[in-house]
Amino acid sequence: MLDLGDVPFFAELSAASLARLSREMPRREYAQGDIIVRIGEVGRSFQAVARGVVRVLPDPGIDGDWRGVMLGPGQVFGEMSLFSGMPVSATLVAARDTVTWSLDGPAFLALLEREPALHRSLTRLLIERLRNRTRHEARRPGLAVIVGVPHGPVVRHFVDTVMRAVRCYAPGSELGVLALEASDARSAQARLRARIDHWRQHAAGGQYLVFHATPGELPLLTPLLQGADVVVSLVTPELDEDGLHRIASSAGLADVTRVYLDARPAGDPGRWSFCVAHDELHRAREARGRWDRTQYPNLDSIARYMTFKEVGIALSSGAARGFAHVGVLQVLEERGVPLDYLCGTSMGGITALTVARCGDTREAERFLQSFLGGNRKIRDTRLLPGISLFGGHKIARAASETFGSCTFADLSRPVAVVAADIAGGERAVLDRGRVAPAVLATSAIPGFFPPIKHDGRVLVDGGIVSRVPVDVLNRRRCGLKIAVNVLPSARQVPDGDPERLERLWEQMNRPLGLKRVFGNAWELLGSWGSTLEAMRADVVVAPDTPPRAGFDFDRFGELVERGRIATRERADGIVDALRAMLEG
Repeated sequence: MLDLGDVPFFAELSAASLARLSREMPRREYAQGDIIVRIGEVGRSFQAVARGVVRVLPDPGIDGDWRGVMLGPGQVFGEMSLFSGMPVSATLVAARDTVTWSLDGPAFLALLEREPALHRSLTRLLIERLRNRTRHEARRPGLAVIVGVPHGPVVRHFVDTVMRAVRCYAPGSELGVLALEASDARSAQARLRARIDHWRQHAAGGQYLVFHATPGELPLLTPLLQGADVVVSLVTPELDEDGLHRIASSAGLADVTRVYLDARPAGDPGRWSFCVAHDELHRAREARGRWDRTQYPNLDSIARYMTFKEVGIALSSGAARGFAHVGVLQVLEERGVPLDYLCGTSMGGITALTVARCGDTREAERFLQSFLGGNRKIRDTRLLPGISLFGGHKIARAASETFGSCTFADLSRPVAVVAADIAGGERAVLDRGRVAPAVLATSAIPGFFPPIKHDGRVLVDGGIVSRVPVDVLNRRRCGLKIAVNVLPSARQVPDGDPERLERLWEQMNRPLGLKRVFGNAWELLGSWGSTLEAMRADVVVAPDTPPRAGFDFDRFGELVERGRIATRERADGIVDALRAMLEG
């Protein structure tokens, strides 16, 4: 049986600290087959294996093909749940008779406060957990194709500059050469296939072989493209809309994105596209030394998209409690975490769209407070409730004044919001066309606000079908997925508080008490299952939002601050996870 000093997690501790910890840390014994902790339970302890083996059993519905791991002497578990405050993400079973050292949650957190040296061990452990649990296609060698008109200096400069950034994030990536001779096209294609097959077999995971092709050459590569590959279409005056559609249709299984050199057209009804101004391209081309992502943000975003290094953030539903999302995004922005791709449901969707419209989280806070930060700005009760309790005219006016004729393609970053189609009986993910209807659709709480008829659908609040839409992040090439869940609990009355129970009952039986019934029921619907959805992310931020605030829009400032507080507590770990992704 290992001594406590032989556990790598405690390697930074002094002999005196180890001796004290040995006295404080009791042992626990488990017989073979005992369940140590079940998935979904609240994490209560940090444990280090002294003897035996612990099997980690994942949830197939969340973890896919990941089959779990075996933990032996010296390895630890339980820290993720204690550190994040989220439920345990896997079931742990004693595979043999096992002995562990154990600390309950408060004692573990107190130990971290007392022994700052353990923060280095915890950071390394969390990064390792993230790396082991990141299971996207970027772990395989990939293929990237930059499609543009031939021989133009601007296109050539773009390819060369983006390759600098790609090599920063995926060292060992190479720029391939398309040598397709018209006189012997068949053998040229065979050589190209052999070159790409050799790359996929022998390159390291995450490295990319990048080709610059013309629109006419792309179909030659199409049969060789796989799901983790990417096609980047450079939009220049020589390419008309028909040419761009032909490029998209020739991409096969690969992801496709557009890059406008200089300016995007206003009011584009399609999906969001990258844009690089000529002066940024010129500055990056002239620069020397290591790639600096802060100096060339648009080029950097393109390279990180190509190499699966984007940060994707899923924002939960929660009505007024969703104002906490603003505080979360502000702290992330302050700490240098790029908000590459935002998706959300209900108020999470409204927040995502407003941040992308304003381009700045502080400006987004002012917009949201101006239009939504107050009950009188939201509620317009009908004299005779029909399709909904509120008329929805105020929030419709706010959406129109904020977004006007703005489309998703006009936003500063890509966004998708979730709504529920009650006519088609399915989930709707909105990421193109005008923004204002999407704002109303994602937040049309059934019973409170009227449904939205849009694009052949009848849409209501997306919280019905997806409370924390982490799976929507799979639409992008996100290497770090962050979930923000403002619905960890819908408890209205603490256990053993009959006075609060009676007060709630009286409120529901007053005139128009159905508002309280609707509100409580909707919050329960939102919180039920939101925790499990959020656990699909790499990192979860769960602001402590009071249940009664769900429909109290007057508490705007308080809820924003609660988002800031929760994120500051997690910020160091998130920054470490970002660094691990960018350098991995």
